[in-house]
Order: sequence, then C-alpha cells, then structure tokens
Amino acid sequence: MMLCTLAMLKTYLGITGDTQNDILTLLIKQISSQIENYLGYQLSRCENTELHNVNNEQLLLLDEQPIQSVSSVKIGETVIDDYKVLPKYAKVGMLYRGKGWSGDYYTRGNMTYDVMSGVYEIEVDYVSGYYLPSDEGYVEGEAESLPFDIVSACLVACSELYNLKANKAEGFKSYSEGGISVSFGDTTTMADCGLSAKVCSMLTDFRRQAVA
Repeated sequence: MMLCTLAMLKTYLGITGDTQNDILTLLIKQISSQIENYLGYQLSRCENTELHNVNNEQLLLLDEQPIQSVSSVKIGETVIDDYKVLPKYAKVGMLYRGKGWSGDYYTRGNMTYDVMSGVYEIEVDYVSGYYLPSDEGYVEGEAESLPFDIVSACLVACSELYNLKANKAEGFKSYSEGGISVSFGDTTTMADCGLSAKVCSMLTDFRRQAVA
C-alpha cells in the first residue's frame, strides 16, 4: 500500500535518476503504513462484510471509512433498503436510517429505550476506502480518490525521513559542534505513530473519530 507514487516522491525531492528507487519505495511503504495506523482505518478500497449490534439510533458506525457504496443490509433475515448513504456521514463511516437501527436489545432499569446492549444482527456489505495514486481509478480531486492532503502528508513525511537518512541523523533533531549548529528539520514526533508534528497536523481532519 503506497499513498504516493515513486514518481511523485522523486519529483518532490528533485531526484531524476533511478539508483535510489528501491530505498524510496521502502520509505513510501513505511510512511504509508504509519499514516494509515495513525488515521485508524484502511485507506485503500476494499469490500467489507460486517456484523453490528442494534442501537436504536439513526446512525450506524461501520468499521471502515469512507463508505463508497452499500450492496446489502439485513437485520436478521430481513433485507433493509430504507437506509441512505449521506455524504456527510458516509465520509466518517456512518450509515443513516431515518427510523433507526432497531431490533432486539437488552435494556437497563425501567426505561424502554435505554439500550444497554443490542443484539448483533445487522449485517452490512459495503465498499470503503479510496482509489490510491497508483490505482487505475485514481483521479485527483474526485471523491472516490485519496484526498491530496493525505498524499501531500505522505510526501512530506517521506522527505523528512529521506533527509534524515541522507544526513545519517535518524534520532537527532540537531547537532552542534565548535559553534556550528545543523538542524535536520521538524523531527518532533507523536509518541504512538512516529510521524512528525507537521505531518500529524496535515492529517488531523482525516483521523478516525471515537464515538462514545
């Protein structure tokens, strides 16, 4: 999985030869994996079959995002077709149904609709994710293609790591000796992802949001 192409990165770095193709490809794969882990969902297009529990709410949170299309929804053995794939919800992995995702559930106390635990009987088949830059279906700017902000974040992160490797400075922010100081760029990292603060800020709007 590569969130930018080798050609994109070489252009970004101003590299014209092919001698570094292997290392650049490895950098792209490493950074792409880190970005996907940081965002919290699979970015490439994939087909999913998932089982979810009844919640008696209008929105059902699926495991992946964005939702590109839905082929089948069932509650138990009943086929459901009154759901809607609304863009503002689909982009964060939520499927809308006006009458709510109702079914069998357990309640607490005497409040009929205070759902404590819904039965896992909602089955959804759907396509999620994006066309990546190397995919045939990728068209920059289209809704089904990877947002260019994510592509740009991958380029920036790859460039940062490439420059650190080129300067043999992995693990260093700066180096000083004899009154001369050399900075190796923004290497401030988030503890759990290994990406720089600059790259993380570029990705903020695309992170998977936790739902209580």
